Amino acid sequence: MQRINNPLTLVLLIALVIGLAIVSNLLEGPAGEAEKPDVAEEITPYVVFTVGPLEVTSTVINTWAMMLLLSVGAYLVGRNLKLRPGLVQNMLEWIIEAIEKLIREMVGVGDVTIFLPVVGTLAFFIGSANLISLLPGLKSPTPDINTPLAMALVVFFSVPYFGIRTRGLWSYLKHYVEPIFLMLPVEVASEIARTFSLTFRLFGNIMGEEIIISILFIVMPLFVPVPIMLFSIFTGLLQAYIFTLLTCVYIGGAVKAHK
Repeated sequence: MQRINNPLTLVLLIALVIGLAIVSNLLEGPAGEAEKPDVAEEITPYVVFTVGPLEVTSTVINTWAMMLLLSVGAYLVGRNLKLRPGLVQNMLEWIIEAIEKLIREMVGVGDVTIFLPVVGTLAFFIGSANLISLLPGLKSPTPDINTPLAMALVVFFSVPYFGIRTRGLWSYLKHYVEPIFLMLPVEVASEIARTFSLTFRLFGNIMGEEIIISILFIVMPLFVPVPIMLFSIFTGLLQAYIFTLLTCVYIGGAVKAHK
C-alpha cells in the first residue's frame, strides 16, 4: 500500500461528506413543504415482516441495505486497485492507514495483520451505520440498542481470542487470578461491565443525536437541515472512532497481559 501523506486527501474526504449531506437534503425535498415528523416514529424501529416466530424489523432491513452497499462498494473498488490510486482508493487507503496506526499505538504491536480485519470491519461498519441515514429512505441501525450490543459482543469475544492467540492459553488465563485468585470475579465483572459500557455509550450518543435532530427539524425546519446533517456526520464518525479506540485498548490489555 502506498504511503499517503498528502493532506488534500483529508480535505477531499471532508468535502465528500459535506456534499453528501447537501445532496441528501435536496433529494428529500424542501423542508418547509414536508410533513412534520413524529419524533417517536423517526427513532423507533418497527416490524416490517415476520418469518414464522421471527420478526424482521426496520433495523434489520436497513442493516441489510448497508451491508449490500458496502459489499458492492468493496467489490467495485477491489477489482480496480491501482499502484497510483485514484480519489476513492486514496481516501480508503488513508482511512486504513489511520486504523493501522491506531492499532499500533493502542495494542502496542508492529504487525497489525491479525488485528486489522476485526478492528477495521468494526470501524467501517459502525461509521457506515451512523451515516447511512444520510441516504433518503434509510435509517441508521445504531439507535436500536440491539446493534450496539451486537458490536460490543464482537469485542467481548475478540479480546480473549486475541489474548490467547498472542500470549498462549495459560499465559492469558492466569491474569484473571493474579496477584491472588480473589481477583477472578473482579476481572470477569470488569469485562462484562465494559461490554455494557460500549453498548450504552454508542447507543446513548446516537439515540440522543437522533432525538435532538428530530426535534430541531420540527422547531426550525427551514434553517436546520444541512447544518444538522453536518453535525450528524461529525458525531457519527466520532462515535465510530471512540468505539474503535476502546476496542484497541481492550485488545491491547489482553495482548500485553503479563508481557
